[in-house]
Amino acid sequence: MPRRLLIILGHPDGNPKRLCRALAEAYAEGARSGGHRVRLIDIATLDFPILRTMEEFAGQPLPVTLEDAAQAIRDAEHIVFVFPLWLGTMPALLKAFLEQVMRPGVAFAYPERGKGGFAKTLLKAARPT
Repeated sequence: MPRRLLIILGHPDGNPKRLCRALAEAYAEGARSGGHRVRLIDIATLDFPILRTMEEFAGQPLPVTLEDAAQAIRDAEHIVFVFPLWLGTMPALLKAFLEQVMRPGVAFAYPERGKGGFAKTLLKAARPT
């Protein structure tokens, strides 16, 4: 069954010779040849501010430059992250991207006031099929 795949290329360097770029392109090619619809987000090409406070995370609107990325995340049935390990984790720019797009209304919804409970995922890719 064809699926909507999203590849998030998390290397902050846009150099076309980076291994992560080759891995993401190979994955995309293989998925397309398997009949899947593939979309790629390359964070090296995006311009967005870094969140510095909880108030910015919870209260500021999503930057216009990330609206397409947020919609691609909402629509995806499968998400693949490709990134180098820097100091044992993802590069800071990828984390900043995730902090921007994985916010209330995109990735999750808080429970109704007074109802208690946990946040509910809004991502198709996070739900069992």
